[in-house]
Amino acid sequence: MVSMKSFVHILRRYISIAITLFYNLIWCLFDNFDYPILIKLADTFLSLYFLIFCDLRPITVDLNDGETTLHFWISGHRKINRPNLVMLHGYGGNSKWQFIHQVSDLSKSFNLFIPDLVFFGKSYSRNTDRTIEFQARSIVGGLKRLGCGDGDLSVYSISYGGFVAYRIAKIWPEMIEKLVIVSSGVGFTQQQKMTEMKKHGGDVSEILVPSNPRDLRLLVKVSMNTGIRFLDWVPDFILSQFIAVMYETNRQELVDLAKNLLEREEEPELFSISQRTLFVWGDKDNVFPLEHGRRLQRHLPNSSLEVLKEIGHGVNIEAPTTLNNLIISFVLGVP
Repeated sequence: MVSMKSFVHILRRYISIAITLFYNLIWCLFDNFDYPILIKLADTFLSLYFLIFCDLRPITVDLNDGETTLHFWISGHRKINRPNLVMLHGYGGNSKWQFIHQVSDLSKSFNLFIPDLVFFGKSYSRNTDRTIEFQARSIVGGLKRLGCGDGDLSVYSISYGGFVAYRIAKIWPEMIEKLVIVSSGVGFTQQQKMTEMKKHGGDVSEILVPSNPRDLRLLVKVSMNTGIRFLDWVPDFILSQFIAVMYETNRQELVDLAKNLLEREEEPELFSISQRTLFVWGDKDNVFPLEHGRRLQRHLPNSSLEVLKEIGHGVNIEAPTTLNNLIISFVLGVP
């Protein structure tokens, strides 16, 4: 039988969702339909999905630096017999949109901690630092505020999030037990970055932070090998609404993050980490080629590499079930 406390908690959750939906509809009516109502509603329904079907709840954490606020989705009922899994997203929206195809399955096996990286989603900072180290320091600070950090974490990261995860594993090795890195350019040399940039033409930071439907279509085309034809049927006004919701609030900060990543000089040698590491790569990755994944695996003796056939850079979108199975098997240590 449901207790009164549980009933009140569920009631509050549904009331909050109803208020959010009503708020978005009112904005639509009084803003002459310029308000990106379709994407806002989709984002709200994603929150509903996370809350009800994945038992996740949103939480905001203020860090000790007095400048940074992190937004997390975390498991509503953490179970002692489940390992803790941190999920770090890449460019291309916030954590909800990137992990929509994965959270349901993963929430059944892990206590999840899913932050929006700083300047993505609802995470923000007044700090002017745009380095990977700052992102890593912020995530670690947030996790510690949530009671994590005693070697009880595994981390799954993709693309830009992989840079952050790798840095955390190096600087705070005591926090992380196992690491999953998917399609990330960790250790890319300056020359490799320039070579990849030339392939796509133009300013890569503008591709990563699109300002118009054409740029967004290009970002998807570069990132995906399969399942991209549907985008041809999406009207430009919907893509413009997506851009307005995902990129406009912190556009300059996101561009600065991308430029810092692309232009900074990497260390002469790729530093090693001690954690057991699983690399996952699509063999059609046009952002960070498969050969780089093989190089990373050769560099770390305590690592393995899984290659997915006919999959591009967006493994989390193109092959979420396969990726989930690999994560679960690796972290739980089951065949």
